[in-house]
Amino acid sequence: MAAGASGPTMTFGRKKKTRSIWDDPDATEVVEIPLEQLHPNPFNPRLVYRDEDIDELTESIKAEGGVLQDLSVAEVEGFLEYWRPRLAETQPEKLDELEDKLGSVPAGDYVTLIGHNRKLALARAGKDTAPCKVTNSKIPRARLLGLPENMRRIPLNPIEEALGFQGALDDGMLQAEVAAQTGCKQPHISRRIKLLKLPTEVRQAVMDGLAVSEAEILLDRLTTPEQHLQAWRVMKEEGLKAAFAAAKVLAPPAPTTSKSKAKPESKAKPAHPVPQQKTTSPGEQAAKGSPAADANPAETNPTGADDDASKLAVEQNHPEGQTKPEPDPSAEAAQLRVQACRTVLELGVPSNPRETLRLLAPALLAVPSKAARETAHEWLRSTAKPIGPDVTRADEYFAEVSASGDAKLTAHVALAVALAVAEQRASDASRPWDVQDRDYLAHLKSAVNYQPTDWELDRLGGK
Repeated sequence: MAAGASGPTMTFGRKKKTRSIWDDPDATEVVEIPLEQLHPNPFNPRLVYRDEDIDELTESIKAEGGVLQDLSVAEVEGFLEYWRPRLAETQPEKLDELEDKLGSVPAGDYVTLIGHNRKLALARAGKDTAPCKVTNSKIPRARLLGLPENMRRIPLNPIEEALGFQGALDDGMLQAEVAAQTGCKQPHISRRIKLLKLPTEVRQAVMDGLAVSEAEILLDRLTTPEQHLQAWRVMKEEGLKAAFAAAKVLAPPAPTTSKSKAKPESKAKPAHPVPQQKTTSPGEQAAKGSPAADANPAETNPTGADDDASKLAVEQNHPEGQTKPEPDPSAEAAQLRVQACRTVLELGVPSNPRETLRLLAPALLAVPSKAARETAHEWLRSTAKPIGPDVTRADEYFAEVSASGDAKLTAHVALAVALAVAEQRASDASRPWDVQDRDYLAHLKSAVNYQPTDWELDRLGGK
């Protein structure tokens, strides 16, 4: 019968039809189809089915005597007819998955486009059939159909949403079209899709409950899957938030401090070695009445050199005997703070504007010195990926940033200047530390989990 003709009634069952499924419009009547003939949509974004959710739906079916909304299904034959050539051309790996799930299914069976949860609940409720409408026209939208349905009833987890959105884009839809059909805002779709850049282990963590905001921090502050995975493992092992874990991954190796004490010398070794002496036999020593070790160096020196010459020889031949200078705790602390400042700038402007303003305001009021601006410029230009224009002179660099009109870049550069001003103040040994220094260290702690040294805690009054 020609397309669009009225009269034929579609038969449901395993009998294979000779006409194309596109010859008939979607069925308007509801038909009962055996559950065993209903197969999952291979593009269903849901990966996890929770027993408690299905049980809740099962109780509702029992109480109501059935489902309140019919299932939407399509014929397997038509489904494969549409998707096989498209996947073969664009996503061969998905074609294998399609064949694995539907390739051996009888042609007269159906794909559950919408309502798989209801099918599972009907089975648990002891039902043999499900009320369905055959909607073959929806086959081209098979990737997208499950999204709004699942998001309304039993919410998808973020990774499932991302896979559903990406599948719709793979079919040639635009993000704006996906947004219109799902009721989601376009930025939400973009953020979800970005989660698919995470390595498998971190994706699974998001599915298991890792906050999306934490996953997004890893994506925003780190650039490679290897870094994402490393940061996630730091989060797990050390109980850190994503921002701190990212900072730890990006931080350069900690500088070697001189806190470790020099190895103590052996007790048998004299503190001040004597010059080489003439070797004497035990008999000769006995004849002299005293051991060679007790001899006066001036008397036993075969060269007749004076004491000053002997001391010089000792210092030249035994430099390990020299006393090393004590480490400067203020210099060590400054080196650690500078390292923390560089890491802050690698990560970008913190998301807490009030905290950042507490740091920026004093710097702006102080009118940054030329030295502070040059320090900030050096920090910004020496990050793994240089920030701002490729200008080597500090004054020209800041002029270009100011003229760029880029608010995000300007804020980043302003933060660098504020950090440089704060560090310049903190490094001035002639002044006591005050509330601005406390805010400076608090900012480093909040941004990159900086831990003040004992010397810094003492300068802060032990707080």
